[in-house]
Amino acid sequence: MGLVTQTPASANPYGVVLHTVIAPSGSELDLLTQEEALRYEQVRDRYLKDNAFPNVSDLQDLDRLLVFEIMIYRWQLWLTRGFDYQHSRVDEGAIKSFIKEYSTEVRLLKLALGIDKATRDKEKGESLADYVAKLLERAKVFGYHRNRQYERSVTAFWQLRSMIMTYDRCDAEERTHLDLSPETIIDWFRDNVIKDWDETEESFRKNQSMWIRDM
Repeated sequence: MGLVTQTPASANPYGVVLHTVIAPSGSELDLLTQEEALRYEQVRDRYLKDNAFPNVSDLQDLDRLLVFEIMIYRWQLWLTRGFDYQHSRVDEGAIKSFIKEYSTEVRLLKLALGIDKATRDKEKGESLADYVAKLLERAKVFGYHRNRQYERSVTAFWQLRSMIMTYDRCDAEERTHLDLSPETIIDWFRDNVIKDWDETEESFRKNQSMWIRDM
């Protein structure tokens, strides 16, 4: 869960302390209460954990969905209490109308994003052949990844071996001329092997996390 920050009263004309959260697309959103902000972040994090949203447009639609859901949460709270956050009486008929309208928007957005119950049930009902085909395709991709890891490991080993053996054969003057020392060998390994390895692994893990969500 991300950190909820507060917008000071001086930042808005009504003197209300707002609570800032970060939307899935990265934009900021100000909410009226700490409870709203915490609920927003809980629901946001669960959506992002349970689903894959590879496109920016999907994240923007998720932004809208979360706004609609937090508004419904706010109105339902007001409707239950009979008054708003300023302890003013609410128009129950108007609020019920708002909730109905926004609930329709929520349903349509979930359908568009493929996270509605009907879509989830349909995906669960995929055939065994489709499921096995996906597993085989991902296994092949994983196999390619392992082959690249092996190739890079062997290449890095022979390069490191060559540098160490050259260091052992040379005297101090030759090592200085070649800029070859334990420090430069370690720096080379850190910058050219570890960094490249970690970047490749991080990229693969991101793709793999989407597979796991789909399964």
